[in-house]
Amino acid sequence: MYIALALTFMVTLTCFTGIWLINVMTQDAGVIDYYWGPGFAVIGGINLYLLGTGSFYEWVLFGAVILWALRLAGYLVNRHHGTLEEDGRYQMMRKNGGRGFWWKSLFTVFLLQTVLLWLIAAPLHVAFGTDFATMPVLFWLGIVIFLAGFIYEWVSDFQLITGKANAGHSAKSLALVKNGLWKLSRHPNYFGEIVLWWGISLAAFALSGSFISFAGPALLTFVMITVSIPLTEKHLERSRPAYSAYKKTTPMLLPFNKQGKK
Repeated sequence: MYIALALTFMVTLTCFTGIWLINVMTQDAGVIDYYWGPGFAVIGGINLYLLGTGSFYEWVLFGAVILWALRLAGYLVNRHHGTLEEDGRYQMMRKNGGRGFWWKSLFTVFLLQTVLLWLIAAPLHVAFGTDFATMPVLFWLGIVIFLAGFIYEWVSDFQLITGKANAGHSAKSLALVKNGLWKLSRHPNYFGEIVLWWGISLAAFALSGSFISFAGPALLTFVMITVSIPLTEKHLERSRPAYSAYKKTTPMLLPFNKQGKK
């Protein structure tokens, strides 16, 4: 297991360092998002190969991660190429980082995400190589939760793309989608991702019996609430005139949480 842990970390580190070099050449730190989903699939694949028993349940779990990774990567690549500019969050970091951002970003963005991705992948570090430690029903419950979160994230991303497209080319950069799932909370895509990772962790716990499985989604939830969402909202408040009013009337993350309009 220790060999698998070391190898997955080194592979993740190598990939993010290579992506950093692409960022230096293109002046576009947004390329890091392309590897967020696939990075988990790579870790899962390495662990399945080195530790896995090849059981049906292991392949179901790995297949769930692959499904999510491919969907998310495709969405992010399409979105990034559609804007033809660096993500607003990274534009803000680049501006605040000054001339030295090109090398500072190696530590503040790329190596930081290396560690985060590897730690959030905790369910994939423990899921493979053991027989069922708990009841199989927990595994399938985890898969159902994963699918619920996956569909929720997928629908919210689709509604976001459709809403911006309907705004027309001239208004696209200022478009603010407030219908569908975006009426229930300001970040339904983040909510869906959090839910699906708790599903993956429950399925991994069912296989391994290790509570380490839950460390990954716990960290993901913490980072999204304390870092990702605040950074995104700062950018949106600066770039979307109507966002402040939307923020006052719509919960941040949990649907129908009328007390959660932070």
